[in-house]
Amino acid sequence: MFPDKHILAFYHHKFSDDRAYLISDTDEYYYTTNSGQQWHTLKAPTPPNTFGAQVLRFHPTETEQLIWVGNRDCGPDSDGLQCRAEARYSRDHGRNWNNIADYVKNCAWARDALLDADPSEIICESWKDKNGAQRSFGESNNNLELIAGGQYYERRKKLFDHVVGFAKFSEYLVVAEVSK
Repeated sequence: MFPDKHILAFYHHKFSDDRAYLISDTDEYYYTTNSGQQWHTLKAPTPPNTFGAQVLRFHPTETEQLIWVGNRDCGPDSDGLQCRAEARYSRDHGRNWNNIADYVKNCAWARDALLDADPSEIICESWKDKNGAQRSFGESNNNLELIAGGQYYERRKKLFDHVVGFAKFSEYLVVAEVSK
């Protein structure tokens, strides 16, 4: 199907049984909306991230809405001094992408199957100081904050100062925070 491409990941759309995605090591990805009968190619906003974050996140009620977390300024044409993870969202199944934030560890839609939240709200684990190579942040005093942003991250609000991570379980959002 894609003989000259190196596929890094396969994502099945969590909320739409007929959609799936193949993530390549370039800025192209492949998708199906009819259970694999036909595959199409789209250009991603950036190459997939190499920071361990989930590359694609799916909206529970709007199947056309996606979140992509990729690498910015990390390629061979860059000196790597500003290499970071960048999150973007699409409301039209990846044909157009809008910026969420740079220097993120993880981003997801706030809404989930049983978690009733603003359908336009996005939650991100985001580094407080947004400068330098993100790979070095684990060794610094740079806090990882949990930010919620309504209106597709236009209206941001910091929820926690020193997060370790977050997860959605059933109708709950669970956040781990380091107390200082």
